[in-house]
Amino acid sequence: MYAVSTLLAQKVSLFVALAYLLLFSQTFAEEPFQAENTPDTSHSSARPNIAIVIIDDAALMDFSAYGGEIQTPVIDAFAANGIRFTNFRASPLCAPSRAMLLTGLNSHRAGVGNLASMIPSEHIGQPGYAGTLEPGITTIAARLRSNGYRTYTVGKWHLGEDIDSRPSAHGFDRSFVLNSSGGDHYSDMAHIPTESKTQWIEDGEPISSLPSDFYSTKSIVDKLIEYTEQDAQQDKPFFAYLAFVAAHYPLQAPAHNIEPYLETYRDGWNDLRRKRWETAKDMGLIPQEAELADMAEGFRAWDELTEAEKSMYAKRKAVYAGMFDSINEHLGRYVDFLKARNLFDNTVFVVLADNGPDGVEIEANGLARLWVTSEGYRVSPETYGARGSFSTMGPEWALASASPSDLFKGYMSEGGIRVPLIVSGPGIDQGRSSDAFTYVTDVAPTVLDLAGIDYERDDMSGRSLAEVLRNKAQGVYGPEDAVGMELAGNAALFRGDYKVTRNGPPFGDNTWRLFDLSVDPGETNDLSREQPELLASMIEDYEKYAEENGVLPVPAGYNRALTSRSRALPAILQQLWFIPAGILLIVVGALYAVWLILRGSVLKRPSAS
Repeated sequence: MYAVSTLLAQKVSLFVALAYLLLFSQTFAEEPFQAENTPDTSHSSARPNIAIVIIDDAALMDFSAYGGEIQTPVIDAFAANGIRFTNFRASPLCAPSRAMLLTGLNSHRAGVGNLASMIPSEHIGQPGYAGTLEPGITTIAARLRSNGYRTYTVGKWHLGEDIDSRPSAHGFDRSFVLNSSGGDHYSDMAHIPTESKTQWIEDGEPISSLPSDFYSTKSIVDKLIEYTEQDAQQDKPFFAYLAFVAAHYPLQAPAHNIEPYLETYRDGWNDLRRKRWETAKDMGLIPQEAELADMAEGFRAWDELTEAEKSMYAKRKAVYAGMFDSINEHLGRYVDFLKARNLFDNTVFVVLADNGPDGVEIEANGLARLWVTSEGYRVSPETYGARGSFSTMGPEWALASASPSDLFKGYMSEGGIRVPLIVSGPGIDQGRSSDAFTYVTDVAPTVLDLAGIDYERDDMSGRSLAEVLRNKAQGVYGPEDAVGMELAGNAALFRGDYKVTRNGPPFGDNTWRLFDLSVDPGETNDLSREQPELLASMIEDYEKYAEENGVLPVPAGYNRALTSRSRALPAILQQLWFIPAGILLIVVGALYAVWLILRGSVLKRPSAS
């Protein structure tokens, strides 16, 4: 009896001791994250996983988290559980934004000061204009990998085509990437005349063919899940760079993603532009008194279109919306996968766009349209969105999408550079909106800080947002800090509430203008004449930025659109050889016919007696 009592007492004492130890170890342990976000360490280390999700050619309000009509509940959930930035800027074009995102350096210092197709001949071969990351540039993937992270990238790369420029040479363990600015979403058909087809590359090696069920948005998520699953037994955190090709043209999406939006845009771009402007005021994205810029000369009013044209353009915009619906669907699959593997709670998500919506309308150019059809694409409204179809959104829809800002992709106006940024995950404040000014170069140092990795602050142009994410700071730029940017002659500089900007043709005149964004985010009231000293001071700051970052002035008369078209023209003519050949044959035939007629007249003329 005594032995039994003693044994019972020992078990009770042991139970009490274990309970005491458990209670106080939880009380005094230093938890790096909130309790509800504590990771399952059987599947990952305590350091957070990092997932950067970048969407191609998206406006600020294309996410429903920012008030848009396109429903993106998965992205909305990130915003609800993290921080939604409303004052974020990227480059107005894709590759420079991606270079800055992955390096933390200004695009010129990184080597991608312009797109290769737009570089004036005077800049070719100059430092900062290689179109690829400069030798010796270190990406965040390389930094994370050297500190024990598994590193993956899937989707659009667009930072160089040669072997030394591919993801495998820049810190990524696994990669499945499109080595172009865009491409057909269902196949490897080319989307621009300078390419015979789009090239997908896996782990540094070109892929000979794509599967029959390929769709870019779905397939890159499939690959990312595959890579993560294959490494499931490794006790390492991961870094995933998920770069959607959508919503780059050609606009294509599965029918079930398009269908919910077939009636959404029947009232046209003028209506959408005004609705987004009103919603932006209601949500506090812009002040109540903020004006909406007038549509510039050359933009059509919706009421000017025929009924057939209205139906055609409404369908194009529905397909564009369907591409975001598809992004939401497959991003949701990735989230579900992470949750099933107990990885989600310890993953930091950074969701952003590389630039504003694209205003190109290839169908409006006769020669380009002819090239599109010669490639085998269908351009009829009945086929929009389907495999083998080709359509673009056009400038009016891009302008409406960018509302409440002005202009769109390619321009330093707010519509080209003010885009979404959402950050969520362990240790990050939840359900908050921040109007702190941020730039795409800030993402890299932020990621390294969240991962607990040391780096030289002076090695990067950007500034870490970690303290803002932890609600320990309101911002990282002061009222006198100047942030400049340039691309293809278009330029801007931000300082406090003010912005100076210069845009070239076709929708700009290369004139510097001054705006107070705190009251005029739509850039409707140029203050240059009212505050000439401030204008001069900010232009001087811009010149300092340009000198420090190796920005070269564009030559007189430079037009990025014309330069791009001139580079594409030889390729178009080469592929459409039958057109000039046919014209030449007609001309030769006509001259031969004239010669025969004249010869016949001479032979019939009576000789002199």
